Amino acid sequence: MILVTGFEPFGAHTVNPSEGLAKAMDGRRFGACETRGAVLPVHHADATTRLAALLTETDPVAVVHLGLAAGRARVALERVAVNVMDYDEPDCTGFQASGEPIAPGGPAAYFATLPLVAILKALTAEGIPAYISNTAGTYLCNQTLYTTLHAVRHEPDPPRVGFIHVPLLPAMVAATGLEQPSMDLPLMLRAVEIALGVVASGAVLGQGGTPARWNEKGHA
Repeated sequence: MILVTGFEPFGAHTVNPSEGLAKAMDGRRFGACETRGAVLPVHHADATTRLAALLTETDPVAVVHLGLAAGRARVALERVAVNVMDYDEPDCTGFQASGEPIAPGGPAAYFATLPLVAILKALTAEGIPAYISNTAGTYLCNQTLYTTLHAVRHEPDPPRVGFIHVPLLPAMVAATGLEQPSMDLPLMLRAVEIALGVVASGAVLGQGGTPARWNEKGHA
């Protein structure tokens, strides 16, 4: 099982493409892996609670989080999550963290464990603009990536975990009247499909035909 998550709309955004992308992946198969799509709330505490429940329910071989990054022109494959919450704007409950740790006493940072280089090569080979990013920000996206990596750190065979940011939709840019980059939904959808295909290709089948471990080619 590959767990794919997106986020609900937040702030001034009335839509969030990551929500639609996660829903579109629910029930899909990539190689030997079935995909579960889910949407997380933009809430500092509830997102963590929901994520913990999803990890228990699905026992995934990989977790691919999706989120929106206004201002970015390419699909961003996040390399690192840092142990800090420093919100530029409040979450959907009005809470606004200011330099607080995600996990008090936890490591300063974790590196994503998805095969980022392989995903990047596959995306650019298809003509999809993408890059490996060294900052996932300090909002819920970074928090979710860090929380997941922190949660699975002691598992004997932990899932591969990563985060992918997508740009604004063209309609979202049109609504703002500002000069901002955008990407249409079909191209975003294709990018996620390619990424999941690369992730699934690293899984090795165990008993019962379920992915149980990873090939070396599945490592970044």
